[in-house]
Amino acid sequence: MRYYDISLKLSPATARWVTAAPFELVERRRMQRGDHNNSSSVNMSVHSGTHMDAPFHFVPGGAGIDQLPLERFMGPALVHEVDAHRYITAEHLSAVPRGERILFKTRNSELLRRAEYDPDFVAFSVEAAEGLVAKGYKLVGLDYLSVAHADEQVPVHRAFLDHGLALLEGVDLTDIRPGAYELICFPVCIAGADGAPCRAVLHDLDP
Repeated sequence: MRYYDISLKLSPATARWVTAAPFELVERRRMQRGDHNNSSSVNMSVHSGTHMDAPFHFVPGGAGIDQLPLERFMGPALVHEVDAHRYITAEHLSAVPRGERILFKTRNSELLRRAEYDPDFVAFSVEAAEGLVAKGYKLVGLDYLSVAHADEQVPVHRAFLDHGLALLEGVDLTDIRPGAYELICFPVCIAGADGAPCRAVLHDLDP
């Protein structure tokens, strides 16, 4: 069985959302400086790198990342590739079956390799978000830092999060072929948080 790590490696060079705080690894203790151990702390947005959005991110009183059911983060998932320029639309969903977890592979995957935020990424339209809700999905992933363009954050996120979905953002699908996989993507359990970084992994269903 082969595993595929679809997570971004967090560092100051990792692509980040235009308004997000930069990632910083603070070297509190280092043995090379004569300390007894190596010890670090981090300064970062909970939406850094590969991360999960909880409903509370845009929904007043919505569930925090620590309140979402664990079974949502592990199970069968479809990687679906679309040829879209700026929006994933309802038309792109015509071949998408009903399901629980789906990751969208677009031209965004190559943008993730760049340190600078690129506003010209592929995002969901409100209609596509509503279509995925109608098809029963509980987790939707995209290969960029947000499911929505900067000027459409509220309507697109609300189209998903009002229905309790978890949004997996910043997955690197560059080397992943479309098809069926098992997804494992448990977010860090941060009490009351609107999101959290996670290690996202796919593995083949066939032994």
